[in-house]
Amino acid sequence: MTTTELNDVKKAMAEHLRSGRVRTFIGWEQGSNSFRSRPGFFRNAEEVDQAIFSPACSQCLVRMIIEDIHYPLDGPDKRDPLGIILRGCDDKGVIELIKDNKIRREDLVIICVDCPGVVDWKKVRELVRKKRVTKEDLNRGRLVWKNRDVVLEEGGKEKNFQAAEILMNKCIECEGHTPRIYDVLVGKEDTDRKIAPDPEEVIELEQKPSEEKWEYWDDVFSKCIRCYACRNICTYCYCEECAIDPTTLAVTAASTAADKANRPLWVGRDSTTSSNSAYLIMRAYHGSGRCISCQECDRACPVGLPLRVLNRKVRKDVRELFDYEAGDKVDDKPLFGDSSDSDPGEFIW
Repeated sequence: MTTTELNDVKKAMAEHLRSGRVRTFIGWEQGSNSFRSRPGFFRNAEEVDQAIFSPACSQCLVRMIIEDIHYPLDGPDKRDPLGIILRGCDDKGVIELIKDNKIRREDLVIICVDCPGVVDWKKVRELVRKKRVTKEDLNRGRLVWKNRDVVLEEGGKEKNFQAAEILMNKCIECEGHTPRIYDVLVGKEDTDRKIAPDPEEVIELEQKPSEEKWEYWDDVFSKCIRCYACRNICTYCYCEECAIDPTTLAVTAASTAADKANRPLWVGRDSTTSSNSAYLIMRAYHGSGRCISCQECDRACPVGLPLRVLNRKVRKDVRELFDYEAGDKVDDKPLFGDSSDSDPGEFIW
């Protein structure tokens, strides 16, 4: 995105804020170094100058909509439309929230941006280890797109990066640079959308014997520390009370003894392999038909679990069994809100 286009984004944000058509705009602002950003909340036109849009903007902002549903950004009495900046990979999350009746389309003002791809901080750390990225690059560099490539400008010099060494995997297999739903379009709409191919890791795992599959997942699940970062960053985990970890609702003076004693515990909270397996597998299948492959779980996991592989396996199964893609069309019924005579039903008999 050029500076001119970023200025167009800021201009649209400022106009909507001044007019009162939105209460807050959710976007990105600069993070702790040139390769990082953080979600930004812009409540007036003067704050908009702090907004950025660059290869550092890795976070999927759809989660912020869920947070606003549960914990209103501007207080429970102010529910004017919420503004948000959306990329092509993010619109699927908004579409699924609309289909699940978690938010109405008219409650959002969407600015559509063309995203050539964003950096994976875990890959950046590897570049730092290999000294491809220096301390000066982190502290004084400026990350930009040039001809859809990621370029770091620092001290009058430029460093170019290959897509595979710095971009998130979802960007390498990008399904569409711009969203299909928006109120303001900045740049040119990407009409050449596609479904990303199934990851090689998923295909390879499917071809392994059952014993080798379980050996692989047993090793993965054993490393989980049950921090719940994957759940807390997810674009489809919008339940106020988590069924597999019912601890989010506070016990109040009005809670009865029965409420406290009978709260179900579906999965142990210990980080043993068996409990971890139940938790992660239940989460993956709970997201059937709702996971948008945003890769936020991979990005947030502090121990680097390949959760993307597990979720993409479920996505592949849903597509093959039910011909359904999460976030494909607003008019589609949710996967579990519809049925067809052609649905597989062997398990019933």
